[in-house]
Amino acid sequence: MICIFCKEDSSDSKSIEHIIPESLGNKDLILPKGIVCDKCNQYFAVKVEKPMLEMKYFRNVRFRNNIKSKKGRNIPYKTLFPHKDGGWVDMYIDDNSIAINGDDSHIINLIKDQKVNQMMFEVVDSLSKNNSHVSRFLAKSAIELFALKAGNNHANLDEVINMKELDPLREYASYGIGDKWLYNQRRIYSEEDRFLDPVFHPEPYEVLHELDFLFLESGIYYFTLVIMGIEYVINCGASELDLFHNWLKENKNKSPIQRGTEYMIKKDKIYNISVLLFSSFSSNTAKSFLS
Repeated sequence: MICIFCKEDSSDSKSIEHIIPESLGNKDLILPKGIVCDKCNQYFAVKVEKPMLEMKYFRNVRFRNNIKSKKGRNIPYKTLFPHKDGGWVDMYIDDNSIAINGDDSHIINLIKDQKVNQMMFEVVDSLSKNNSHVSRFLAKSAIELFALKAGNNHANLDEVINMKELDPLREYASYGIGDKWLYNQRRIYSEEDRFLDPVFHPEPYEVLHELDFLFLESGIYYFTLVIMGIEYVINCGASELDLFHNWLKENKNKSPIQRGTEYMIKKDKIYNISVLLFSSFSSNTAKSFLS
């Protein structure tokens, strides 16, 4: 077995590869052992995914959507309790409750004594564009989606490994070789939007992530990834987006990812999580000061 990135023997590799990190809620999009060798797997985890997940937007979106870490831990975020004895503390969201470190127990006492019924934390709604960690993560994920689609067909997997047209993207993902690879970023639905599929899933559900290729007649593949409603698109053959922008104009800015009979249930954007959380601590109405 050969690694799809370094093209070295990976027969003894023991780690599976998550195309999207577990820390973003991915449990299903997984490549079997050996498709990505242990060395490359560890490299991407430390040098590409970790810096990306530690960016302000991803920490914030994981915190407010209660997406746990790979080890099942809640993500903390600095939260202000506006009181002379309050201040900024690390707060954790756990289902319908909040948690605070033991060293910050004075905050709990302020809440129990009804001396504070407000809290503030920043809502970061989007990621800064043209980020090298995101760009390399998209390059990595695109190569891995080719491998996922190859399935158990060894001939198709060998084609992915030997495809010279993918080598520039492969080298950029693995080593950061070359200029930063361009990608397109836009929000196509909000985190609060829910979906219905009357055929396969009639109950409302959220979509954490979705991904696919857009194939143009010119032989160009664009990898499309949507995480929490933000769509990222990267060209698999060159650092170029003009053809994709032309496709968007011709298709009235629809997303390349279409899911059959599914449709969106739109809701107003709501960031009143403080009201919901404080109801378990105080009979007073908690006001939200979220931006």
